[in-house]
Amino acid sequence: MTNLPSNTTEANLVGEEPIVVERSTAPSTTLAPVDWIKQNLFSNVRNSIITLIVGALAAIAIYSGVRWIIGADFEIVRVNLRNFMIGQFPRDELWRPWASGLIIATTLGLVSGALAHNAYDTAQQMGVPAHRDSYPQLVRRFWPLIAVMIFFVSFARTVLPYIGLASVFVVVLLFREIGWRLPASFRSRVVYVGAILAVLSMLVIAGTSNLGGLAMGIIAAVWMASEVGRMTPLPGMAGTLRTFGLSALAFVIAYFVVALIPFDGFGWEDWGGIHISLFTMVIGITLGMPFGILLAIGRRSNLPVIKTASTIFIEFVRGVPLISLLLFSNLMLRNFFPLSFEIPADLTMAIIVITGFSAAYIAEIVRGGLQAVPKGQTEAAQASGMSPGKVQRLIVLPQALRAVIPAMVGQFISLFKDTSLLSIIGITEFLRVTDVANAQPAFSGKQLAPVTYLFVAIGYWAFAYTMSRESRRLETKLGIGVR
Repeated sequence: MTNLPSNTTEANLVGEEPIVVERSTAPSTTLAPVDWIKQNLFSNVRNSIITLIVGALAAIAIYSGVRWIIGADFEIVRVNLRNFMIGQFPRDELWRPWASGLIIATTLGLVSGALAHNAYDTAQQMGVPAHRDSYPQLVRRFWPLIAVMIFFVSFARTVLPYIGLASVFVVVLLFREIGWRLPASFRSRVVYVGAILAVLSMLVIAGTSNLGGLAMGIIAAVWMASEVGRMTPLPGMAGTLRTFGLSALAFVIAYFVVALIPFDGFGWEDWGGIHISLFTMVIGITLGMPFGILLAIGRRSNLPVIKTASTIFIEFVRGVPLISLLLFSNLMLRNFFPLSFEIPADLTMAIIVITGFSAAYIAEIVRGGLQAVPKGQTEAAQASGMSPGKVQRLIVLPQALRAVIPAMVGQFISLFKDTSLLSIIGITEFLRVTDVANAQPAFSGKQLAPVTYLFVAIGYWAFAYTMSRESRRLETKLGIGVR
């Protein structure tokens, strides 16, 4: 057989001379800045005219905006900075949010460092190029949050907020390094440690021992179930009963240990500002995610009772606006509690309906991901002897959740912005503080609402944009949309 040249990709050997098709080399798409401008903005007369008109309008808008910002009076923000951040916290209790913030910073640093090292090890085991993000790379990743924190603190009239913010940055970086250096056996469990620290941060402020005990009990039960799952389980019903029994025992012990500790907190009836908005968003995501996954699986169940109940809940919640659910929580939900039960605070009941609202939307997003998983994979897993629970947990759900990351993060961003509706039931969240500030006698009638709205808009944008950037980064790493 005739040897073909190295650049041959296809040949027809019918005749004596082969037909050689040269391998085409894709042209480089990297252009110098000047060449890119010429090719994309001034490629012809029409594009040049459009570029000049749009550029002139953008320059006028930027000039007008900068001129307005320079001449604006931001004294209303300086005076109300504490209201915008944490609401009506008394001065002698300010150590609570600072302590809580440092605990949260510890949690973020520890968990992010451990998870980053786990991802690094996994990539190396799979032969995928991996690297550890340097500090400059972390700054580039989270520059919107860092910039908005510095922007907020710049309005402070004392040195304490500057010291506090610097301490938060140092704690995050320090515990991220500690999380990275943890032993591999402990890194897989550090998420539970982070959850416990998060509950502790809530107790430092609110001091709600019963709710803290409930949260700690759930964490302990999930931890125990996962630990039992790591061992060789007993077959059949015996393994299920063992897992359930140990998880229930862990829940009871953790609940009573925390609930009996005499915490004396400030309570969250007077929480406000961006603190309450972020808190509500995190709780809504943390609780809504597992409930949403269960609802999505329930809607695809073969059991008519489970499928019907899941479908009714999802369609009803998605069919009414969040405002109506918040009004329901404030006016009617209290009637569903027993007479001997202490009526929870308005925020607690609002979190209940926000969790259900978030779970319904997450359920439909996850259901779309479940339907995208080829049925053949489920059948292959069942043919290999895997139980239905393992098929869902190890085969179906990882692929489904990977496919719906963009929609899921979009729902999280929407939930964060929807926290502004808490003002409907009298909770002074981040956006509501603007009305409170402009109604003060010192600023009434000065038409400073645009200044406060700009301040709030920057805060919402920074957190939403950071979530969006992290979503795109995760999509790129997982290769979503790439064949």
